[in-house]
Amino acid sequence: MSRLFFALLLFLYPGSPVWGFSFASAPLSSCPGPASIALPAATGGPPSGSDLRALLLVARTVRDMPGRRSVGEAALVRAGREIGPLLAARPGDATLHALAGERDLLMVQYRGFPGGMPWGKKAQAQNDRALALDPRNPEARLAKGIELYFKPWFVGGSVSKALVEFERANALRPGDPRILSWIGIARHRLGRPDSRRFLEAALKICPESPFYRARARTFDPRASHR
Repeated sequence: MSRLFFALLLFLYPGSPVWGFSFASAPLSSCPGPASIALPAATGGPPSGSDLRALLLVARTVRDMPGRRSVGEAALVRAGREIGPLLAARPGDATLHALAGERDLLMVQYRGFPGGMPWGKKAQAQNDRALALDPRNPEARLAKGIELYFKPWFVGGSVSKALVEFERANALRPGDPRILSWIGIARHRLGRPDSRRFLEAALKICPESPFYRARARTFDPRASHR
């Protein structure tokens, strides 16, 4: 079987558009780059949402960088340890469920076929829980969109449905470079106009980010940026 078919198998085995952009400075955590290719130091304190975001950022940033994959694996292991206590303390927090769903999606991509297969259903469950708790949560909409983008069509995946989720996320939190980047990627995949505009908007917010530079050049969410 082709590598593409294996990639399609990974995910489920185990709005309206907003066209304006805000170019205000983005938080550091929104701009993957040199500062996000190493594991953050352990604080020694109780887990926090900020710690979890930092770990997921590292895992996303280094996922496709030659020689750095082990760093991403370590980040996901730590993130897995933090998610349980956080959700136990705040089970009704939609954002935490969305972050847990993102971690599970990354586990699919890191573990490959067949090791990542059980994580696809876990990601869907977390994302659906996040949306049930708060349908207006931008993190939940973004996480659901990424799930739909990568999931194979025969188990409910759809790039067009993913784009709807990305646009809803953008309406809820305009000017987020990650959301803008995903809108551009999905629009390009669907052959729709203005895809480059969104990718360039993300790069304008994060001009020093090789991550967004690679996406703007290739329209590929898995483009190597080193």
